[in-house]
Amino acid sequence: MSVLVAGYTYIHSSYFNTFRNYPGDIFFLLPKIWKAKGGRVVYTPPVGDNVITATTVFSHSHYPIIGGLLKGWMPAFPLVLWREKKRKKIGLVFSCGEPTLLSTLYNAFWSKMFGLKHIPFSWENIPYTIKFKGISGLLHYLILRACLALSDGIICGNSKGRDIFMTITKKPIAVIPLIGVDEEFFKPFNTEKKFMGKDFLGKTVFTFVGALGYRKGIHLAISVFQKVVDSVPNAVLVVAGTGEYEQELENLIKEKSLQDVVFRFPWLDHGQLKELLAVSDIFLYPSFSFGGWEEQFGYSMAEASLMELPVISTCSGSISDVIVDGQTGILVKPESSEELAKAMITLGQDRELCVRLGKAGRLYIGERFNSNRVATMFYNFFKQI
Repeated sequence: MSVLVAGYTYIHSSYFNTFRNYPGDIFFLLPKIWKAKGGRVVYTPPVGDNVITATTVFSHSHYPIIGGLLKGWMPAFPLVLWREKKRKKIGLVFSCGEPTLLSTLYNAFWSKMFGLKHIPFSWENIPYTIKFKGISGLLHYLILRACLALSDGIICGNSKGRDIFMTITKKPIAVIPLIGVDEEFFKPFNTEKKFMGKDFLGKTVFTFVGALGYRKGIHLAISVFQKVVDSVPNAVLVVAGTGEYEQELENLIKEKSLQDVVFRFPWLDHGQLKELLAVSDIFLYPSFSFGGWEEQFGYSMAEASLMELPVISTCSGSISDVIVDGQTGILVKPESSEELAKAMITLGQDRELCVRLGKAGRLYIGERFNSNRVATMFYNFFKQI
């Protein structure tokens, strides 16, 4: 039985490579073009015999009235099934979109119309009874129930998601992140401690990489960083990424007079990310719950662990799936500047502890979330359905 993976996620080549060692026959239906980060980043699909492309109409979650209900919708999906079902012996469709979206329900409906099995994916880690409110919440809930009724199981990206769906459906559930991490690419290497023209030789480099939103908590690290520098005099903080909270962070850096010890870089590609992690000593990710959202996995933390960096994060969302407190990093109370500063000082003053946590982190992530492992988990679950 061949599997058809439908959705925009795997248009990114590094994500697509999760399935490069998939042990069965797998095909991908990807958008002809995908715009991300407000159109600033444009992706085109990988080229291959197992890649089919189609037009995608909606590419974000901020449309008037409909919001993100149709994000990733490919109107030609049923035509692709009609054309490719027999030719490629497709028996199962994996829609890598939330089951609360009309675009995922569309895929589920047409999969059933063509007699195919269907599996959706969810990152959700907040119970729907808490998240769904009002008319909009009712609509999402009805879509969810319809999608699950037309599906043959579900894949959750974290363990909290599994616990949520166990209360909703009796169909098979698997916990598999949507993409694996490349432990061969993200591997520590010796390098000069320089990055994009900045020399960090002799510095203890704390690094955050991610979307610059309030909920990521990086403002908490900036607000206490002078206290960290007082205890770790060679400490510097690197903040890499873009987002709606950029200006507020810039203002905070100036307000705290930290321009000489806090360094800002734009969004990084995978190669640049690897270079930055190689010159870093400690990875920060002080994310917290905000606006009906909690951290659902944290790939930058996983990649930092593969680079043998200890990670300081929070006991929030599904972070504990990625970071083991006291074993691969330190988890602090969300939104606690005091605990965050204490953890930063602890690791900043103890190189031996950093090395021990970092090596344990690479082992932990490599065993559970490397691309080959994730591809095999997908294969085993699809075979079970």
